[in-house]
Amino acid sequence: MLTRKMIYDTLKELGLKNTDNIMIHSSLKSIGEIEGNGLGLIECLKEYFNEGLIMLPMHTWSFMNNDLDILDLSKENSCVGILPNLALRSGFIRSFHPTHSIVAYGKNASSYIKYDDNAKTPVPYDGCFGMLHTIDAKILFLGASLIKNTFIHSIEEKYNVPNRFTIHTYKFYSKKGDIIKEYNIKKHYSTLNPHLSEHYIKLEKPMIDLGIAKYFKFGNANSIIIDSKKCYELTCKLLEQDLHIFDDLKPIDEKLYN
Repeated sequence: MLTRKMIYDTLKELGLKNTDNIMIHSSLKSIGEIEGNGLGLIECLKEYFNEGLIMLPMHTWSFMNNDLDILDLSKENSCVGILPNLALRSGFIRSFHPTHSIVAYGKNASSYIKYDDNAKTPVPYDGCFGMLHTIDAKILFLGASLIKNTFIHSIEEKYNVPNRFTIHTYKFYSKKGDIIKEYNIKKHYSTLNPHLSEHYIKLEKPMIDLGIAKYFKFGNANSIIIDSKKCYELTCKLLEQDLHIFDDLKPIDEKLYN
């Protein structure tokens, strides 16, 4: 069992401080048994990062597929795991994005989620994911691989990488209480791979080589932590040399990053 003490010790060994900003992608199934279950993990994170900001993806792209679809932000409807749903029960607040919202808790959470208020793309470079590098966030993948690295979408959007969006612009609505926001937004789509983020795994070796990422164990789960600012700088460097570097799974030439 992964105990509270083990969680605290692991976070400390990773060099994380109580003031840090973190984004967490997770697979509870991979982690295994946790003291207090998923909600126990959420409470541990809230206690450890008591002066920081905790964020989790609350994606709903899998079922927001038709014009005029309405997303009820009060519902536990994440399509990327259980932990974000549990966070919603535990005081986290949610951004308005209709397909790629986040939930957040802690310092500046209310102001941070507003970055998604005027989104016009799935993961805008000036949205909640895109702004992670500006707050020196650490991104934790607890039992999740780097194909889940939504942050990279935002960098590709900044560089206007072609063949990433649907031709059609969808009209979606996000509802929170009496507040309803309208979004006119394209969805992710590529003729190269229906799940193009699978190609983001290519960044793992360069980031490990450069010390941007580090492996660790979290319960039973093989996990990884990355520095968002350094990841951003590396990805920008790669895209400036080859705009199509994530179009396939060909390993990244070391000459491009060393």
